[in-house]
Amino acid sequence: MDAKDRIIEEQRQLIEELRREIEELKLALAKATKDSSNSSKSPSSDIVKPPRKGSSGKAPRKKRKRGGQQGHQRKLRQPLPPERVDEAFVYELTDAEIRERNLTPTDQFEVIQHIELLDMPIHVSEHRLRKYLTADGRTVVTQVPELQGRPIFGPRLLAMIGWLKSRAHCSYTTIAVWMGDVLQVPVCRGYLSKLCNGVISDSVADAYEELKEAIPRQETLGSDESCLKNNGKKHWIWCVTTSLFTVFHIATSRGRKVLEELIGTGYAGIVHFDYFSSNCSFAWNFDIQAQYCWAHLIRDIRFLEKHPDNRVRIWSGELLDRSRRMFSAWHRRDKMSDEGRHRSLVMHRDKFLTIVRKPPDASDAGNISARFAIIPLADGSCYDMSEDYFRFMFAPGVEPTNNHTEQQVRHCVIDRRITQGTRSESGQRYHERMWTAIATCAKQGRGFFHFLHQSIAANLAGQAPPSLLPN
Repeated sequence: MDAKDRIIEEQRQLIEELRREIEELKLALAKATKDSSNSSKSPSSDIVKPPRKGSSGKAPRKKRKRGGQQGHQRKLRQPLPPERVDEAFVYELTDAEIRERNLTPTDQFEVIQHIELLDMPIHVSEHRLRKYLTADGRTVVTQVPELQGRPIFGPRLLAMIGWLKSRAHCSYTTIAVWMGDVLQVPVCRGYLSKLCNGVISDSVADAYEELKEAIPRQETLGSDESCLKNNGKKHWIWCVTTSLFTVFHIATSRGRKVLEELIGTGYAGIVHFDYFSSNCSFAWNFDIQAQYCWAHLIRDIRFLEKHPDNRVRIWSGELLDRSRRMFSAWHRRDKMSDEGRHRSLVMHRDKFLTIVRKPPDASDAGNISARFAIIPLADGSCYDMSEDYFRFMFAPGVEPTNNHTEQQVRHCVIDRRITQGTRSESGQRYHERMWTAIATCAKQGRGFFHFLHQSIAANLAGQAPPSLLPN
């Protein structure tokens, strides 16, 4: 090889090296620009909200005006019922004006209610225990068993403290300021913490455990998790949902052991998951019927639209187009006959599988394709992993996404951002019990404050607490 050929070869190698470096930088840049629209990242992680994709060939949609929209039924606040009215005033025209204007009185009234707080919306009862002196000078106090060990606040005020802490996301400092400013009752943050982690938490403990025990008996479940700090150390908020109740559990692990504890290894129903390793391991090792979330999958496919390899971009576009066609047919399923619905869904499923099982030679595409692989088993049979993505097509009551469970976790995320997590084991138990009660009461159309008040009153009276299980 002469000098000229040597220079050409060196330049060729340099060009190849630079080309590989450019491709790596493009891929790194694409990963750095991940947001909630093209990955499993939460919307709160977006520094700037990603722009909405415009529809080709269509005029941009006009931004809706604030307030009620045209055609929507008007909703007015209903007045409080008569039993809630403390005093009423009746206003009538004089007899002379009635005769002059030729009016006829009716038994109907236009009602205008004015609502106001009392000057001091608390009731203070003082218990005076007389002191006595013995012959040797010792002091003896009258013993009243029902007053021993009880908090200084009654059930309704305790329920208000719990409501402010967990439902309104207030800090202990904010609650202490509110009580001193509005109720004119001074209280320290330490005592508020003691009440929340003690009597308030204990009051809903039985209802919480009852829901946990009911999880394995449900036909369908949803599961998701989010991080939480306890004294600076990472913990995890696990959420298990059903149609009528939600259970939260704080654990030190994000592994499948938590799912084994909450759901059980012999669970016979269907669980909605995202495609996280712990969920996959739990489903695979214990033969759990899973429905993996299509919202997560589509975001992962959409991310490949920015891939530096043109073959990957084309492949991801074909998958997205096929997904849109498939879900368009699925949303029209109620308008089809049973036979037509089954034939249409099977056709769309098979066309999607044909594309996804022939990925281009790129690791990112291969990772998505592997989710739909056919795995040979030791007994000679095969397991089709795609079944865990398509159960929603043929099983009634099964949704294609895990959106419902993720929505339940939002309340906890807001609480975490405001309160900065927990500091003790008792604090963790308080939060998971209260979050569970809040979410479950909302699903069942029950008032959380009313449930909490009943629970605290029953606990202080030594009675059975109310249940959170649906009737």
